[in-house]
Amino acid sequence: MMGTDWRAILITSCVIVCILLAIFYRVWLVVNRPMPPDMTDADTIRWLDELGRIARSASVLLHDLGVELGAQPLKIFINTAISVLFNPLPWQRVVYRDIKVNQDVYEGVPVSTYTPVTHRSRRQCQGYPTIIYFHGGGWTWLSVGVYDGPLKHFANITRFKIIAVEYRKSPQHPFPASYNDCLSVTKYIIEHTRELSVCKDLIVLAGDGAGGNLAAAVANKMSSLIKLQILINPALQMVNFATPSYQECSDEFLLPGITSPDKEISNWMRYGDINSDLKQVMENNLHISLESYDIFSGYVDSKNRLPVHLNITQKQTIHNLGHNDSVTSQFDRLVLDSRFNPMFTTDLQNVSEVYIITSQYDVLRDEAIMYGQRLQENGVKVTLQHYWHAFHGFFLFAGGGWIELKESQKAMKHLVNYLNTELLGLQTLI
Repeated sequence: MMGTDWRAILITSCVIVCILLAIFYRVWLVVNRPMPPDMTDADTIRWLDELGRIARSASVLLHDLGVELGAQPLKIFINTAISVLFNPLPWQRVVYRDIKVNQDVYEGVPVSTYTPVTHRSRRQCQGYPTIIYFHGGGWTWLSVGVYDGPLKHFANITRFKIIAVEYRKSPQHPFPASYNDCLSVTKYIIEHTRELSVCKDLIVLAGDGAGGNLAAAVANKMSSLIKLQILINPALQMVNFATPSYQECSDEFLLPGITSPDKEISNWMRYGDINSDLKQVMENNLHISLESYDIFSGYVDSKNRLPVHLNITQKQTIHNLGHNDSVTSQFDRLVLDSRFNPMFTTDLQNVSEVYIITSQYDVLRDEAIMYGQRLQENGVKVTLQHYWHAFHGFFLFAGGGWIELKESQKAMKHLVNYLNTELLGLQTLI
């Protein structure tokens, strides 16, 4: 009997030791993992990347087990985990006493409003300058609640009213559900500016990642009724997954837990309700018909569209060399729809001015820059702020949570100063 007890204790001890050794080894790997050169707050970012790597490995395992990655229980778990990163910890008290937060429903779509008690505005403007914000998360993950800390900080530092839209998400509600919700809310706000205390001449659309896609698409539709669109690391096209930034971020050492071609392609597939069996076709860049690609290839040609003075890459866009004709029809219907691919809108008349934020370490970097270049060539006022030491999603760490990054705070400062001087006509700088 005693021998059996000792064997059980020995086995348990060995298991515990093995687990601890595995953890220590993983920590050692993370601490010694190469990081992009000159990246500020590198020690914090390496752990954010590690969390993303763990999530990616878990998603592969869940997929192999037959679990739908967009299933509601998994969404709740992911949203809760990300919320911990974006918001204050339970024992931290970050109180914005003069920011009023309310929940409402516009045209059947839930929204959260963040209203400063006082605001900066033009004297002749009735109501608050207002930002309608569409959150990111690959059209699948996250929520307005997850963004609560950053949105409070955004409202507090800009003194704009923030109206954040809780749009429907894929895969339960694929395209065009998200777009329709964002468009409906935007139209409602424009039509009810007086009762909502919104300055009709100072309505801004903003979003990050997938939210940047929605902001660009809605801004193109509403054109002259929008004063400014703020596109933060926006996802703008699914025609070519071999732009220089996609190529560079396929390298294992470039933060694959934060940004990667695999992750972005999966996002597009869920949003477009594309069969998962076609993922390999997309990864090989064979998903678009030659006819459709010829129409838009010039828009993603880095040789002509990436400004030379930026010198952000030595690579060039790899253009589609072959096409899988048996599947391209399923993609062409989406590619030709500018609500889905706002980068390829053909009507650039009266497009509102654009403020674009890009990061060096982001698969979406080049399409945002190339889109801005095309808009500028067509007479649209474009302000591009490129952050050399930043990554996809960095802007959310500018304040409002327990993690704050220097590059994120710098980007927020630049944006607030732009809003003050260019939109409000003030000389107030922070």
